[in-house]
Amino acid sequence: MALNEQIKKFYTVLGQNGKDALKELRRHFPNDYNLNEMTHDAAEDFIAQNPTQNKALLIGVEIGKHIAMATRPKLLSAKFSEEIGYYAQRQIGHLPQEQLCVALLDAQLSVIGWETIFVGSLTHVQASPREIFQRALHANALGFMIVHNHPSGNLKPSDADVQFSQRLKLLGEQMTVPMLDSFIVTRDSYWSMSENAQLKIIV
Repeated sequence: MALNEQIKKFYTVLGQNGKDALKELRRHFPNDYNLNEMTHDAAEDFIAQNPTQNKALLIGVEIGKHIAMATRPKLLSAKFSEEIGYYAQRQIGHLPQEQLCVALLDAQLSVIGWETIFVGSLTHVQASPREIFQRALHANALGFMIVHNHPSGNLKPSDADVQFSQRLKLLGEQMTVPMLDSFIVTRDSYWSMSENAQLKIIV
């Protein structure tokens, strides 16, 4: 929705005539960029015309600026398997149920999101590629890694683990949202399928 329509909607919700209020706003701030460059005096002049509603609008503009500049925090670097492996151990290695988590990565291979996708039973987790890729796309991630725990303490991946990870890798390549690694963690250690050359798909 264009900014002018949003502004009219804002005033209408507050019981004002949105069209007239927009006209008044544009008399003080003809262009969108004027709202970014407004001086204290210009803001005060505008607020004086309709103190409560106009002040609320300018507060909303300031909130919008802060939201637009907000970025996801960088949790850790994913350039080295050890960092992800040890982090994953601390997060889910001790849990009594299997969980599948996704580590969302930016262009510098920093982890900008760590999200639990599924929680399963003592020995099994039902995972859906759709949910994983939805999370990655929603975060505008360059790529991702997946991690799940084995409460049994058995570190080695099952055939199903390997097949699921290979499927995600293939889908990621097709969607240009690559899966860079698939980890299994226990309380004591971690396993990287990338390090162990288990993500290569044999056609």
